[in-house]
Amino acid sequence: MRYQIATPAGASLAVLDLGAAEPVRVYLGGLGSASTVAFAEVTGHPELAGHGRHILIDLIGSGWSDHDDTFGHTIDEHARTVIGVLDELALREVTLIGHSLGGSIAISLAAQRPDLVGHLIVAEPNLDPGVGSISAEIAASDEDTFAETGHKSLVDELLKTEPEYARTVARWSARALHRTAVSLLADRPATFRAQLAAFAKPSRYLSGERSAEDLTELRKTNSEVYVVPAAAHDLMTDNLDGFVAALR
Repeated sequence: MRYQIATPAGASLAVLDLGAAEPVRVYLGGLGSASTVAFAEVTGHPELAGHGRHILIDLIGSGWSDHDDTFGHTIDEHARTVIGVLDELALREVTLIGHSLGGSIAISLAAQRPDLVGHLIVAEPNLDPGVGSISAEIAASDEDTFAETGHKSLVDELLKTEPEYARTVARWSARALHRTAVSLLADRPATFRAQLAAFAKPSRYLSGERSAEDLTELRKTNSEVYVVPAAAHDLMTDNLDGFVAALR
């Protein structure tokens, strides 16, 4: 694990850097998750472990990265902190992999700095404004209320049904979680769907079979669409072998 300063206030990103060869895969986790947790079994899978370099980045305010409540935590700002890591490591043309929120951040990064991304792989990202169940639940209250009581209530609720997820949600800064959720739902000049469609290099959209997404419009774009069997939104947990096969 290495740490890199990523915000004007001096907060650092936690970057787990495994391996040294090519290809280089960079992983970004979802809202309430930690990349270093969500993708741990993926990078340790026999089909991937020891094959190339794996870089797992916890977003500012999450996982083992620093908290910084002076940071805006918009999707584009999160993307720029990851850009800083890739520039610091002098990496180009990486395979960028994002799940859910991480997929939206990956799309933003690819739009801002296409030179950094050789292959874009997104797993059920938020593509359209206003879409996202957890983000909508978080954004339903104002930031101060969520910071004072909502964050704890959400963690307590998740402990009853999704205890592993609850633990990573608890590690998020409450304000980071709220600001990120609000940004994820917001209108923007070009939607993440439009940005993904405009990406000129190879891209792949992963969808869980049990999510039953309408993939008709995505199939009309340049992105390859891959459905992971027997998986819902949490593709890596629901079907680890299927998710790894989709990456490869």
